[in-house]
Formats: sequence, structure tokens, C-alpha cells
Amino acid sequence: MPMALRIEVAPVSSFCPGVARAVKTTEKELEKGGRPIYSCGPLIHNPAVVEVLSEHGLEILDESHEGELSGATVIIRSHGIDSATEERLSRLGARLVDATCPTVKRAQDAARRLLEENRAVVVVGSSDHPEVRAIAGRAGGPVAVVADAAAAREWAGTLGKPAPPVGVIAQTTVARDAFRSVVEALGEAVGDVKAVDTLCTAVEQRQEEAVDLAGRVDLLLVVGGRNSSNTRTLAHCCESAGAETHLIEDPGEIELSWLAGVGSVGVTGGASTPDWLIERTVERLVELSAETAG
Repeated sequence: MPMALRIEVAPVSSFCPGVARAVKTTEKELEKGGRPIYSCGPLIHNPAVVEVLSEHGLEILDESHEGELSGATVIIRSHGIDSATEERLSRLGARLVDATCPTVKRAQDAARRLLEENRAVVVVGSSDHPEVRAIAGRAGGPVAVVADAAAAREWAGTLGKPAPPVGVIAQTTVARDAFRSVVEALGEAVGDVKAVDTLCTAVEQRQEEAVDLAGRVDLLLVVGGRNSSNTRTLAHCCESAGAETHLIEDPGEIELSWLAGVGSVGVTGGASTPDWLIERTVERLVELSAETAG
């Protein structure tokens, strides 16, 4: 008789504090009703949550709405927005509600302070990520974005001699190893480097717990949006730890074949994954386990 499937959920597997704050802020605005409510891009990087909020009346702002913004509520997404966009929305008469993650705000402030110190500023992260665009757009001066140490060395080569002092911060969800390697590369290339740690400790804790879980199970499911940087990084951490890992957005994506010969499954989620999606994933695993047992 087949043994029952053991399912273990990581201790931290659902909304991080910043995402929880953004969603709660938005829900309160939706409860008020009476006026159009928009968000500047998806509020968070989780399609399931964005869909639920949309069903309750939240619209994602685009150019077609600009004539309708006088008196409307516009929620600044958890990743933040650049200063120019914020000023334009204010001029159009929108009522702005700031749901920017406090950790992201600290990164924005750090970039601005480093520029005020006359340092060339580098952000370790993805140049097309909305958080990074917001950091760069609120810094008050030019900001370079590099993804890794190789890109950092290439950028340093454009500085000329003598090179200016450099300040380094990070997109809040990048891996610490990536941040550290860029700081080390710039230290070798430039010399005067000031690094400000803007990494999210909640994301780091989630990664550490997921890696620990990966060592105890045969299969690990990472639940979250594929458009979420921290969720993709989380999945990569689990894979690097040696666990068979699948990133899913919905429990319906779980394939029965994944459970063949599997005695234990771990479940974790990205920082923008709601607890109800984790619960549904566990329920689906129980259903599939019953099918294999039958």
C-alpha cells in the first residue's frame, strides 16, 4: 500500500509585509466606493490577486484614462513610481494613495543620498523592473543599473580616470550573492565604493527557509507569479539547493506525473503570493495524492 504523501509548507510562504500593506490599503479604498480607482501598473506581481482586485473595481491605469483622473483615486503600486509620473498624475487632478513598500522607499532614499554625496550610483537589479525604474526616477540624477559583476566591470570601464566615487544599492529582491559580487567587482575596479544594503530581509528569510525545506523533500513547489522577480529568484534558490522544483501560478498546473515516486512535497510562495493560494495548492496535492493511492 502506497505511503501517504507528506506535505510541508514553508513557515514564511505568503504575503510579505510590504505586499500585505499594499493590498490592505487598496482594499480599504475599494470599500469606500463612489469614485474610479486605478493603480499605476499591477499593484503587485501576482496575477491571481490582481484579478481579484479587478473584480472588486480596481483598474490598471493607462493613457485612455487620463481624461478621467480629476477626482479619481490612483494607488501607487508597491514597487513605487518615478517622480515625473507622480507629478503628472497630480496635475491631472488625481488623488494619490501611496502603497509603495517601505523597504522600496528606503532604497529610493538611499539612491538620492548617494547622489547628494556626489557619487556615481549603481543599482544592482533588472533595468526593466518597475521597482528599479522608480528608484532611478526618484534619485534626482543619473543612475546606472547592472545585473551582475561582469556588467559592473564593463560599466566601471566607462568612467574614465580618475574614476569618481561610487555608491551601490540593490533592487530589494535580488540575491545577496549578486549584490556582494557587484560591490566586490566595483571595489577592485574603482576603489572608492560605498555600498548601502537595501535588500529586503523578509525576502532573504523566505529564501533561507525555502532552501532548508528543499533539503527535506523530494519535490518543491514555488507558488507565485511568473512575472515576479522574487518568486523566480526563490525558485532558482531551491533548484540550486538540489531540489526538483516547479514554479506554478495556479494549483491547476500541478501534473500528476510530478508525484510519481515522490514521498514528500514542500510548498512555498513568493512575497506576493496570498495565503489562500498556498492553501489551495495543498488541497490540490491532497487530491492528487488520493488519486495516486487509488
